[in-house]
Amino acid sequence: MNLTRLPLPALLAQWARSVDYVAREALTSAEFLADVDVRHEIATRVRGKPVTRETREMLTELDEAFRTVTVEQATCLHGASVAEANGWTPSREWYYWRSPVHAE
Repeated sequence: MNLTRLPLPALLAQWARSVDYVAREALTSAEFLADVDVRHEIATRVRGKPVTRETREMLTELDEAFRTVTVEQATCLHGASVAEANGWTPSREWYYWRSPVHAE
């Protein structure tokens, strides 16, 4: 799926489905990574750009739900070299440093 072609509301809806799915199912690494890539695309879009309060509140709620069904991990899902090449950090791209509680 080409995430860059989806409008922000569609990405938020996909993130909501992903969070729900992570809460209910054991996912493969590839499935989980694809879901988290949706969150990264959202972050890329909203970083430094005005979005509605409703959008920010929805994203905060979804992120909180995601944190409850995942655990923090020491390494980036894409690997240290990819994280370094892209300038990703555990504080800003926090979602790439998590794994599902119901891991396969």
